[in-house]
Amino acid sequence: MSEYADFPLSPDCWADGYGYYQAFLKAKKHLSSLPPRHRGADPDRTLYELTTHLYAGSGKPEALYRARLGELSSAAVVWLARVRVLSEWFVASNAIPPFDGLSDQTLQQLRGLASDASGLIQVASVLHAKGILLIYERSLPGLKADGAVFLLPSGTPVVGMSLRHARLDNYWFTLMHELGHIRLHVDQLESPIVDDLDEERPTVTERQADRFASDELIPRSDWRSCPAKYTLSEDDIYAFAKKMAIAPQIVAGRLRRELRRHELFSDLVNAVNTREILLGKD
Repeated sequence: MSEYADFPLSPDCWADGYGYYQAFLKAKKHLSSLPPRHRGADPDRTLYELTTHLYAGSGKPEALYRARLGELSSAAVVWLARVRVLSEWFVASNAIPPFDGLSDQTLQQLRGLASDASGLIQVASVLHAKGILLIYERSLPGLKADGAVFLLPSGTPVVGMSLRHARLDNYWFTLMHELGHIRLHVDQLESPIVDDLDEERPTVTERQADRFASDELIPRSDWRSCPAKYTLSEDDIYAFAKKMAIAPQIVAGRLRRELRRHELFSDLVNAVNTREILLGKD
């Protein structure tokens, strides 16, 4: 494996002039749909990075990669390119252990960080130690994506999170959903999966990742007997969360999601702003 394998265009590859020019035109079109302030501090560099991202897919099977990109909005394509570039530079400048699967022990370690907001700052380091990159990249106008997951050519899994919804429950469900894809569908990640968790997920793959996320945060057997499911009482939410050693926002968020009643517990679920904790104020 070349040391340049995780870069979009490396000394080991060549570029077809016509194909690269077509990627350049597509990149210009995508960027033109975004407000200028969201095109990066150096728009020319952003254009170059997006062009190489669209052209080569960082070494992924081109037909599938381009088909997946063709399903995305311009905002999603630009956002995904930023996540990939950040992951490539992180790999280039840091020693990343080889990925050797996502173990129950690692998942339990992560769940131990879900008891309150202070655990958020440790999540990335836990995953990096296991050969998984976690990249936070701010959402863009019009972006309908909470997270993404894909493999770099070296086999390193990358999870991108947009934090478009700054709620704590959304953070943990998105993270566990993307880790579910790594645990269950790693052989399908040579092309990126981009998830809008506000949408219905019609595919078996997405439903499996949803179930994985729910069960990792609150095991099914415990959820069946959760009193708050029947009382919708905040006192019961807090008591159950304490019993499960997780933040009450996670319990409230699951109730809102399953009941499709997003007006419930608004003050509780919005009490923590994950975007400010992890990225600072806008």
